[in-house]
Amino acid sequence: MKRNTSQSITRRTALTLTAGAGALLAAPSILRADAPHKRVLNLQSLNSGEKLNIVYWADGDYLPDAIMRVDWFMRDLRENKAAPTDPRLLDLLHDIDANTRSKNPIYTMSGYRTERTNAWLDARGNGVDPGSFHMRGMAIDITQDFHDPEEVYRVAKKLGRGGAGFYPTKTPYAHVDVGPVDAWVYPAPGRPGRDEEYDRLRAEAETQTG
Repeated sequence: MKRNTSQSITRRTALTLTAGAGALLAAPSILRADAPHKRVLNLQSLNSGEKLNIVYWADGDYLPDAIMRVDWFMRDLRENKAAPTDPRLLDLLHDIDANTRSKNPIYTMSGYRTERTNAWLDARGNGVDPGSFHMRGMAIDITQDFHDPEEVYRVAKKLGRGGAGFYPTKTPYAHVDVGPVDAWVYPAPGRPGRDEEYDRLRAEAETQTG
């Protein structure tokens, strides 16, 4: 499924999708049994309180309506704006959840960020990357087991599918992204220039395939 990265998502658009996606989740098991496999995300925002338990992939492909609901859930809450989420990030969250011991939802703290929100956070410190993958819909800050908040970081680091950072702050959390592989523990920063590295590698790959 190819996605239009310039796609605009509004709250009205997201809400109109609820009925269709809800019908998918409520479908009788006899109908879902035909699918060889499905991927589910169980998310809860610690900032908005919103919850989303959704099948986002089935029958070998991503489900457009479900993906758009995830995009809205991941929105920048300061500006109430959403952008397409990289599907690889959703798969990473799915695999992190499958490899942690916790049965809790994945608690989200910060998903997509506009450039203005990222600059505002950067000005306040706290180790925010000026070239953050949050601005590309490729990163999210999460926690799951409040008694072992580092577990998500350990699993993400072991999976080795992008950046993994642990922030043992007053409210501990892990940062995960699908940029170049890296790992760090705050206050140590991630490797600088990973955004430029990603752009260079992607350009090289497009040149080779073109």
